[in-house]
Amino acid sequence: MYYFKLAQELLEIRRRMAKASNFSRFTNPDSGENFVLAYLSNAKEQVNPKEIGNTMQVSSARIAKILNQLEAKKMIARLPNTEDGRFTTILLLPEGEVQYKKNVEQFYKNAAHFLESLGPDDATEYVRLQNKIADIYAQTHD
Repeated sequence: MYYFKLAQELLEIRRRMAKASNFSRFTNPDSGENFVLAYLSNAKEQVNPKEIGNTMQVSSARIAKILNQLEAKKMIARLPNTEDGRFTTILLLPEGEVQYKKNVEQFYKNAAHFLESLGPDDATEYVRLQNKIADIYAQTHD
């Protein structure tokens, strides 16, 4: 019962936070275009749209829209897969790499400001708990 009550409180907190205009800048830096740029920048092998969609857990239509936007901005290119021409490979172009680096730098600034507002002890504890949460998710979702 104790954890259920805490879960209810957590849901209310998340609702309050979601209404804050600057909440998503810190908590969701890798959404949409930013996610795709980060994914491509960190990829070790060729990447196809389906792989990105599976990772983001979004529809192929949503991925197509994001890729169209990035392609129009000349941040990515679509090429035939060198191993299997039936598939498309997404290539990060220099402009996309520059934008990705800008996104990361902006995230660091936002996160540092947020952590500073918590103070050193709470900031350290917050990061510790986030790390623990990530470990729990990695164990239960792999």
